[in-house]
Amino acid sequence: MFRRALLATILLTLTALSAGTAWADTLYTMKSHTDSFRVAGETQPAKDATVKIWAAGDRLRRDEDGQSMILRLDTNRLYMVDHADKTYSEITLPIDLRKMMPKGSEAMADQIAAGMKVTVQVTPRDETKKISQWNAKRYDVNVQSAMGMKIATTLWVSKDVEGFAPLNKLAATMASLQPGSGEWSKQLEKIDGFPVLTESRVDALGAQFGTREELVSVETKAAPSGTYDLPAGYKAQAYNPIAGMSQ
Repeated sequence: MFRRALLATILLTLTALSAGTAWADTLYTMKSHTDSFRVAGETQPAKDATVKIWAAGDRLRRDEDGQSMILRLDTNRLYMVDHADKTYSEITLPIDLRKMMPKGSEAMADQIAAGMKVTVQVTPRDETKKISQWNAKRYDVNVQSAMGMKIATTLWVSKDVEGFAPLNKLAATMASLQPGSGEWSKQLEKIDGFPVLTESRVDALGAQFGTREELVSVETKAAPSGTYDLPAGYKAQAYNPIAGMSQ
């Protein structure tokens, strides 16, 4: 659970770093591909998906494969939503593992925080090329967690994306999800533009696989009512660090 959540958070942070147009709603549509891989003796098939990201100032929502991540900086909340099960987990920002753990588990919280610590290295390159209609510059991003997860990413970043306006506070908030990752947000501030193409090699959970995400379109328009709100009738599910340690 922790390593899965950490991977999802890193990918969302890379998006959050550059999404948003002041307070207008912007819809980013992206195509995503994940290679097949084996984990725990089982083969996970390759997967293609459409990713839709709505952004407006201090609100952001990412939809993919029946799940949503809704970030609300105005209330300092992150919601992890599963539409198939009609459940959600609410996480107060910034995360305080000691408050989320059962009473008397402070030492375990410290151990978990140490294991979740990540280091990030961002290296801008001189290489440029055109991705679709956007002129892009290359950045290499290497992420490693104390638990052993490694993500090597090539970002093709463009300032040509309509409505681009970096939201550094949003990126810093997403980084705060991982205790001890203050340096992460500082490194990500070096990325100036929107990632129109992201290619990653992931080593996590004993598996190695590649992912690819490419921007298809950008539209500035009003988001549907309730886009940044929890769906009505969904059941709350506690975010439990201890229960997730073995997943």
